[in-house]
Amino acid sequence: MKYLVRLWFALVIGFGISGGAQAQQICNGSFPNLISDICYDCIFPISIVGGLLNLGVSGDDYDTGVSSSPVCICANNLAIGTPVSFWEPRYMVDTTNKPGCMPLLGGIDINTPYNAAEYGTENTTTAPIGGKRKSAFMQVNEYINPVMSAIGVVVNNPCLDNRSFDVPFLSWADPTWNDDSLSLMLTPYAYPFAGVPSIAAELPDAISATFGFPMQILFWVAGAWGPMYPLDGNVAVANTPEQVSHLMIARIFAKLHAAGAQQSSAGQDALDSCGALGVPQLVMDKRQYKTNRTFPFPDNMCTPIGRPLAFQEVGATRPQDKDYGYFVFQRKDCCATMSLAQ
Repeated sequence: MKYLVRLWFALVIGFGISGGAQAQQICNGSFPNLISDICYDCIFPISIVGGLLNLGVSGDDYDTGVSSSPVCICANNLAIGTPVSFWEPRYMVDTTNKPGCMPLLGGIDINTPYNAAEYGTENTTTAPIGGKRKSAFMQVNEYINPVMSAIGVVVNNPCLDNRSFDVPFLSWADPTWNDDSLSLMLTPYAYPFAGVPSIAAELPDAISATFGFPMQILFWVAGAWGPMYPLDGNVAVANTPEQVSHLMIARIFAKLHAAGAQQSSAGQDALDSCGALGVPQLVMDKRQYKTNRTFPFPDNMCTPIGRPLAFQEVGATRPQDKDYGYFVFQRKDCCATMSLAQ
């Protein structure tokens, strides 16, 4: 009887400590200042009828293959216009170890019950070729926040995303986010690229991103950030918190593309669509996104997917930081139109 009492007492204490450790995780965050926290230089270069407008700002860009014609026509609304391209800050993404935590909404914490598997972790394991390596798991939230429309940079511009603020994806509500097998069911084409093919492709993709943008053809990797698949929160090689957070951003957009919930706004098809949102693209062209950190320390640069993060990490990471927030810029090719029916 005494043995059973001691066993029960030990279990109560054990579960209490483990639950308490998770309960002690706090949700840090702050609302981004739309004037000072965003790197608006990342909008550049702006191209109008093929001519670059950079106002002395040197911005990263790539060739989307759009026609050099000075005129574009939109048959769907009887309009004629001029081709325009730029980088639009359309989304916010935050990453956290605590499910329900929303850092970019001021650290709001949705205190609903979660199981232990949904909490972010960092583990040290033995690597297959010897030595130690860190693995990690993180949660991620995506927000629609087209800031150029929100602050009224240009009124009634058909090229700007005019959607209202929304929260279309919360990873803790996605049953595939902490399960590699379930996640791969969404993208069965990713199976052949696991293992050696993924590792072999990371170096050339990282080199390409270092000097410009990643390689579109290597869709299954995110350069120096790691493998793109599976599209969930499990990271087999976690070098730094910034690397893990950036990989989460790449994966969440690849996941939304694969589900048909995210559009491509770059390229000839997007230009011909004559819409602000773009066209469906199930396998993401990772070149069309750049990240800009806003929390815990605002950054003054944008980073294409897969680029090494050495400069971004200098003086920007503290041991206690578990929550990060970013603005995401998307490349846009658009037909700035004037209706012929008027």
